[in-house]
Amino acid sequence: MNARKPRRHRVASSQVGLMLLMVAGVFAVLSPRFLTPGNLLNVCTSASVVAIVGLGMTLAIASGNFDLSVGSTAAFAGCVTVSLVQQIGVALAILAGLATGAAVGLINGLIVTELGVPAFIATLGMLTIVRGAALIYTGGRDIYLYGQTQYKILSSGLTPVLLALALAFVLWFVLQHTRFGRHILATGSNAMSARRVGVRTSLVLLGVFSIVGATAALSGLILSAQVLTGNGRLATGLELSAIAVVVLGGTPLTGGQASIAGTLQGSVLVAVINNGLNLLNVSIFYQNVTLGLLLLGTIALEALRTDRRRTKQLTTR
Repeated sequence: MNARKPRRHRVASSQVGLMLLMVAGVFAVLSPRFLTPGNLLNVCTSASVVAIVGLGMTLAIASGNFDLSVGSTAAFAGCVTVSLVQQIGVALAILAGLATGAAVGLINGLIVTELGVPAFIATLGMLTIVRGAALIYTGGRDIYLYGQTQYKILSSGLTPVLLALALAFVLWFVLQHTRFGRHILATGSNAMSARRVGVRTSLVLLGVFSIVGATAALSGLILSAQVLTGNGRLATGLELSAIAVVVLGGTPLTGGQASIAGTLQGSVLVAVINNGLNLLNVSIFYQNVTLGLLLLGTIALEALRTDRRRTKQLTTR
């Protein structure tokens, strides 16, 4: 499921798979509850929530950008959806939540393309703005749903897993077989060259940021459905997890390439680590440290590989 299949992405994907097997084996030995059906379902659900927003983030990073506001977007979309369920019904409320996320993403894209603000600064600012908007929308209180079993379906059983797999297939197809997908990779590889050959990079980025916002919203809807609550503080730190699983999966931060399958594997790896540490009663603070170290280590290895490739290219000329 790779949009492009260079050797280094296949190597990265196999390394993530091997690491996943090793980590799962360690936790299976340390905790007898790890391999129980209920716990494995929890792992799959957690992985799916991160994978969904991570898949959107894969497009952003492949285009040479990223979005730091996805956690806030997820919270805001969840609050909007929960508040509307009893007024307009579950289906329309879900559409409204997804539209909210896409709108936030579109605003991010406009700030980047029309105002020329770097994505880091633009989405960092939106992280705070949208989180504040979610708290203003809810008045700083939780919005509860009672008896809305239809909305609960979003987070029940294998639904999150099926949604993540369906989204992965769609985005893989987009990257592999559509002009829009090729333009995303061309923009991330070299935006100036892409414009010279007729790629409308501004429209590409608007589309990418809108997709990222919609995927963040979908993750937020699943999280809110788990607790049947709209909470403006929901999904804090989701942006770090999303970037981590993309980088772990082998999509380089330099842009121009993407690994959809790698993002899925990275999501499962992070979910397994968090779940295993929970079973071992390790504090959430240490879990955050572990995720941060894993991300830094992956980026450092990617930088080392890049330097080695450049050195090799220079010596062969």
